[in-house]
Amino acid sequence: MPFGKILRQLIDTVPGAVGAVFADWEGEAVDQASNNGDSYHIKFLGAHHGILLSSVNRISDQVEMGEPRYITIKTEKTDYYTTPIHDGYFVVLAVKSGNAPQGLAHFALKKAVKHIRDEMGF
Repeated sequence: MPFGKILRQLIDTVPGAVGAVFADWEGEAVDQASNNGDSYHIKFLGAHHGILLSSVNRISDQVEMGEPRYITIKTEKTDYYTTPIHDGYFVVLAVKSGNAPQGLAHFALKKAVKHIRDEMGF
């Protein structure tokens, strides 16, 4: 299953999802999907969440907390769910605030990450 199709399934599964991006350790988008056709915004999101994830990883290493599993950021308009996949790869899911329970978003993201890892051979 191509990565874009996995991301499309992810955003179709989560009510209010506006987009998702699968990116590498540099924040470069490998693939993305959005409900509004705005690929620039989704790629921009991936780049900045890559910086955030790198910072959280460094802090976690320094205080010996282990690797983060999810980073959740809730803003006035959008909730962002970021999860690492493997070797610096990660996925970010953007959902309109108040549209989906956090547990549902995490469950759908976990399922998408499993499919991506399978496609990557992990």
